[in-house]
Amino acid sequence: MQKLLKCILDYCDIRKPEVIAYHLHDIDLERGERIGLLIPMEPTDRLWCRQCSGGNSLLSSFHNKDGSIGYAVLCGECGGTRIDESELRRWRIHSEELGRRFAKAARIQGEITPIINDQAWHLGRRGNHPYIFVRYAGDYQLVALVALLKQHPKATIVAATSRFMTKLQNELPNRCIALELSATFSEDGSMEIDPSVLEEAKPDPSKSPRKRRGERTAKTEQLEHAMKEHVFAAYDYMLDTAGCGEVKLLPRPTQAMLGKMTNLSQKEVSRCLLDPEAKKLRYLWDNSLTVDGIESLAQMLRH
Repeated sequence: MQKLLKCILDYCDIRKPEVIAYHLHDIDLERGERIGLLIPMEPTDRLWCRQCSGGNSLLSSFHNKDGSIGYAVLCGECGGTRIDESELRRWRIHSEELGRRFAKAARIQGEITPIINDQAWHLGRRGNHPYIFVRYAGDYQLVALVALLKQHPKATIVAATSRFMTKLQNELPNRCIALELSATFSEDGSMEIDPSVLEEAKPDPSKSPRKRRGERTAKTEQLEHAMKEHVFAAYDYMLDTAGCGEVKLLPRPTQAMLGKMTNLSQKEVSRCLLDPEAKKLRYLWDNSLTVDGIESLAQMLRH
């Protein structure tokens, strides 16, 4: 279930928020449709080889002996591979529904209203504070989106992924939230929100702002150290596996795992990752998901 929901959040923030069964054969996309977060589309008529992700491939149809139609992916590198017709199924991410479920979980009052078609929605208000849900639709569209959001400087901006949240934080003074970092999903697809990320969270009167900032900085440094250790371990693992003929990547630690590594709670980890001043920590976090990212980070940290 969590793998499905991570997929939905990731694909929400791409130019064409569509998923295809062939490319995500290990994820139960039909379940995403049942819980209302995926909208079925017409089957795809284009595929690229999932073995090599090469552009030199095409989808071909043919007639079986019984007269039925069969399908295959023909790849110049990997050859021909027969596929089942069900692998052509395609869905669109129901981005507006993600925003609606956040609004319900955060007890935001008002009707969800589109601001930019399929890219930005006004969710309503929590108390006197407005919330806007947005998705990434490409760098060209981002210019118009940022210009619009600058007209709402007091709104909290909600995005699906931390990578898009970081883009927005670099452009806007607004408080930004990433569902990837602050939301958990139940089996039925309903959402729960970490209350610490909501604007109305009451400050602890026993702690001065300077003291809280100092504590947050210390926790952030702990997390940075843990992420650096992961980068070095992941890089060494890449080199070891490359020597065996196949480069493999260590999974990035979850927020819960980072908490255990640093004796912090998962909420404290989430707060540090959401801190606008924790740019180095977020850079380590965002770039430790790919082989290229780990290699780049390792080279940077060792110089």
